[in-house]
Amino acid sequence: MNPAAAAPARRATLAAWALLGLALLAWPFVVPRAAAVVPHTAFALLLLPLRGFWRGTIRTLRWAPLTLVPALLIALTEAIANPPARRPAGLVLALLLVALTADLAWLRVATRRA
Repeated sequence: MNPAAAAPARRATLAAWALLGLALLAWPFVVPRAAAVVPHTAFALLLLPLRGFWRGTIRTLRWAPLTLVPALLIALTEAIANPPARRPAGLVLALLLVALTADLAWLRVATRRA
């Protein structure tokens, strides 16, 4: 792994994960009558791969996208069923896409043979 090539992908992944976490934490404050437990549960799952992100382990990069699935399901459900929550759900869906692509980019750079 080339550390110089992996640094931008690492920064992008950490930034995307942080923005997604902030969006999930802010969701109950933006949407009235939103169940606060559901987005916070998805946020708690986003914390699981952070230790491996800081260490830069490839195993973490491989399983980290699985922690995005609950947030994806919540955002899709809210976008379809709850009209007042469509904008925050759209933001979370966009950030999910960014987080997934950043993680895959970092994984691709990290597993490239020098």
